[in-house]
Amino acid sequence: MNKLSFYEQVGIVIPGAVFLFGVMFYIPGLREMLAKDGVSIGGLGIFVIISYAAGHLLAAFGNGIENLYWRCRGGMPSDWIIGASPQLMSSGQINKVETLVASRLGISVPPLAELSASVWSPVFREIYSDVSRYGRPDRANTFNGIYGLNRGLSAAAFALAIAVMILAPAHWIVSVGLLGVSLIYLYRMHRFGVHYAREVYNQFLLLPPDPVKPKPVKANNDRPDRLRA
Repeated sequence: MNKLSFYEQVGIVIPGAVFLFGVMFYIPGLREMLAKDGVSIGGLGIFVIISYAAGHLLAAFGNGIENLYWRCRGGMPSDWIIGASPQLMSSGQINKVETLVASRLGISVPPLAELSASVWSPVFREIYSDVSRYGRPDRANTFNGIYGLNRGLSAAAFALAIAVMILAPAHWIVSVGLLGVSLIYLYRMHRFGVHYAREVYNQFLLLPPDPVKPKPVKANNDRPDRLRA
């Protein structure tokens, strides 16, 4: 692994680092990684590695929070254009998405008002792949990264609240404050989840209706046993 992606940096490492930093106040052994005058080079490397590992654990916890939250909100924002009461986009835009899916991607689907999330989910993934290859996905990827960051921070604050209750019950007010912080990050996760879905659809609408044509493969007429000069 040469370098961490933007999503890994903001959605995995930062929440893991926040959680570890908070736990250090209640577990003296962890504070030994910090030098007297700051963080040493070796200590920083170890801290980043442990933060990355802890971030993945928090991501699993965050996935549970995410699934429960969006289930209570009627599904992921990418599914908000289907069903009997669509939202997120105007009716004209939704109709154009339906037309583009058929003409550009070659996918025949029933009217979006009749679709379920399980049927639409793989179609949305193809829409994103199309935008990622032929459109301008930068804003959508940024929104997705910040969405992951807020999901991870919400999970980190919630996990810290539980850890403080276990390690220092007398500091229950800190746990209450951390639960409040977790809800704030959950709200931010909601906003950027909506921004991400809307941006993917908006970029998809800007693509031409022509069917996607695979790139031609250049034929290699050289004999298999002949080396190039």
